[in-house]
Amino acid sequence: MASATNGPTGDERSQSASVMSGRVLNHDSRQLNRSPYLLLPILHECCQSVGVLAMASATNGPTGDERSQSASVMAHLFSSYVNTGLYLARIGTIFSCLAFLFSPFFSGSDPAGIEVWYRRALLASAATSALRLHQRLKSFHSNGSSRAIFEALLAEDSFHYLIYSVVFAFLPPISVCLMPVFLFAVLHVTSFTQVLLNVSAARNNAATGDGPNVTVNNVQSSYVRNLLQTAVTKINANDQPILRLIALNEIMLMVVCIFMALSGPRIILLPFIYFPFLKMRYNSRRNPHSRVAFYELRTSLTSLARHPRCPGFASRMIDGLIGVVCRLGASGR
Repeated sequence: MASATNGPTGDERSQSASVMSGRVLNHDSRQLNRSPYLLLPILHECCQSVGVLAMASATNGPTGDERSQSASVMAHLFSSYVNTGLYLARIGTIFSCLAFLFSPFFSGSDPAGIEVWYRRALLASAATSALRLHQRLKSFHSNGSSRAIFEALLAEDSFHYLIYSVVFAFLPPISVCLMPVFLFAVLHVTSFTQVLLNVSAARNNAATGDGPNVTVNNVQSSYVRNLLQTAVTKINANDQPILRLIALNEIMLMVVCIFMALSGPRIILLPFIYFPFLKMRYNSRRNPHSRVAFYELRTSLTSLARHPRCPGFASRMIDGLIGVVCRLGASGR
């Protein structure tokens, strides 16, 4: 009772302290022996966290190569501001044509709003043609006479479509007349987009020292750039069929103008206004697709008229139509 009441003596306390210290040392030695295995999960979690942060920084922030590519593209756009203006105007033409095409599918669209997009597309095309015509005729003002300038003006495709866009912009909407301006805008936008892609690729290769024929892809920009390059390549591969479709649309639009002139007095003069445009397209120097389309149509109609099962009156009508077109044209083929 006395010992229990008075507490342990000094010897007992020293013995218990030595026993506890031995246990602590044994426990610490076991923990130290197992410490590498305990640190493995912690190190694994740290590595995962660092990897996530690195991916987030690579995704959210632009790298030096991406900034250099953007700077080179912007420098090219500002250096050739006329071509940049043409590029933006053609993008506006494409957007307005698509808005006019898909506006009837939206419930909130009214006929007046649809007609606005139609006129915007043609006015954007007219602005593009006027700017392109000014760009083409700059060389004739210094070393050409007035007659040479006028002849060059009539031979330019941009002058043809300037007249075309202005005429149809002040008429009731005709959906098929937007097809040539839309397809021409797509072709020219594709061409300038290819130039911008080449500029960005050349800047990237020059920065990395890989040479002019090596394309360096970044993680973030590769998908967008490859998508644009695929679309540009497909359109460039089909540019001749697209130009042929434009030429056929120009010819078939004459038939549409004749039927529309018979439908009301407001546009009774439309065929007489459209025919000079079609004649200029036939005599175009830079675009032979209209002449090729006329020749193909003439060959097809002639073979149809000579078919044994073709009635006599239909054969005579076809021959008369071909004769009229050949006499009205500058040179019949």
